[in-house]
Amino acid sequence: MTKRRRKAKSPRKPRLAKPSDRASNPTAHWLHGLAAMGDEQWEEAIASFERFLDLVPEAPDRQRAYRNLAACALAQERYDDALAALDQASRLGPEDPDMAHSRGVVLACAGRTADAIAEFEQSARHWPAAVREYGTQDALQHLRRIQGGEAPAGSYLVDHLQGQIGDNIDLGDWPLVERKGRRMIAADPQRPEGHFALGVACAGQERYPEALEAFLTAHALDPDYVPTLIDLGQAYVQLSQPEQAIPWLERALNRDSKSLAALYQMGQAYRQLDRLEEAADWWRHVLRVDPDHRSAQERLHEIGLAAAPQEPPPPPKRQQMRQMTPIVKARMRHPRVHRSGGLTLTWDGEVGFVLEDADNSHNYTIYTGGPFQTARVPDEDILDLMGVIKQLLRMVDADNTRDIAVLIYYDEQTAFVYQARFEQGERVEFDVDGQFIVTRVPRLFKVRIDSDLVTPYSDPMQGTLIYLNRRSRPGFMINTLGLRAEQPV
Repeated sequence: MTKRRRKAKSPRKPRLAKPSDRASNPTAHWLHGLAAMGDEQWEEAIASFERFLDLVPEAPDRQRAYRNLAACALAQERYDDALAALDQASRLGPEDPDMAHSRGVVLACAGRTADAIAEFEQSARHWPAAVREYGTQDALQHLRRIQGGEAPAGSYLVDHLQGQIGDNIDLGDWPLVERKGRRMIAADPQRPEGHFALGVACAGQERYPEALEAFLTAHALDPDYVPTLIDLGQAYVQLSQPEQAIPWLERALNRDSKSLAALYQMGQAYRQLDRLEEAADWWRHVLRVDPDHRSAQERLHEIGLAAAPQEPPPPPKRQQMRQMTPIVKARMRHPRVHRSGGLTLTWDGEVGFVLEDADNSHNYTIYTGGPFQTARVPDEDILDLMGVIKQLLRMVDADNTRDIAVLIYYDEQTAFVYQARFEQGERVEFDVDGQFIVTRVPRLFKVRIDSDLVTPYSDPMQGTLIYLNRRSRPGFMINTLGLRAEQPV
């Protein structure tokens, strides 16, 4: 009896998302507002949330929008508008400690000290369990010092901006750092934090004379702050004034003898003086503290005192991944291959994908959690998607339990990698290389977070999201975000 040959199934075609009417789609305005907030584009965010309010009648959704509007107004120091938005949010639903705390912050930043104290005291009485979470007692102590004339009224605003500025520095948002630094100086010129932030921003924009002036002012106000000493030394090195740099770096090393930045810059200063043996000694000192310090290895190689630095052997996990590659590919019945430069993505919607990077051995990803759903992403949604991810990096909290990955690829510019791991609500691992600014598109953007990402306007995102952009236009998205098969993507 002759067996009938089974006809091979053709590869499943990706389902394309239907074009959406963005103007009447509240979700689009909500996401765009979050994206704009993530990039601190406050006017654009306000316009998006106001349009969202025009389209959504449900009270809980409108309450969230008014809270976001309050945050935007506070960032612009439009304090009455921020309070009015919080009042609107209060009318739409029960108040909670977060809303009460926000009102106290607005009043304190506005310099309305007595009103802020009253608000924080009332919040502490109504929600005593939240006092520690929101730092209410610290806020009250600070405000009472202001009320008693022991601190200027603007010092609360300085602390408020100082709490934000670290994220801006991590992301390389130098114009934002500069703007906030100048505002901090205007609020309280006797506090060193604003001058230091201004110096960091100017240095980040290679405006070293201005950076030097700002760091000198910060040092005069706080002579013992080691980062200021290091940055003063580095600014002088960048200005090719090594004789001026060395005393500042020596003072930094007297306080922290293992400061890699100070040790490395000492080598740079002595190299500018053409005292290469002494420069080499400083770089060797760097390597005694951190044997893998690549910049020190490269400087020693450049002056002929060391071999070229070698790439470290891949860790065992990466070796295992490379061994898995042919196994995963062999399981793919209908693999699709996309190449751009040294990057190769091989994927099968029923199996998973393998991302290989010939130019960067550290960039290597395997996922075998298929099947995937695929969809096109319209041009106008790309920055929104990236902005939401940027916002999530800042907002991710203690309830995260799942593993989420995001991969965005572009042809141009440099690589960016962000990795964070959470255990029982605590971030236990953090790694960032490069920068991600929504309006400046990176070549490769990769995020891995333990998370259950839930927004009011989408299904819970549980699984893996991959977005690949080929050439300069959107390509395709691969995801396992907990979506049911019958749902449209």
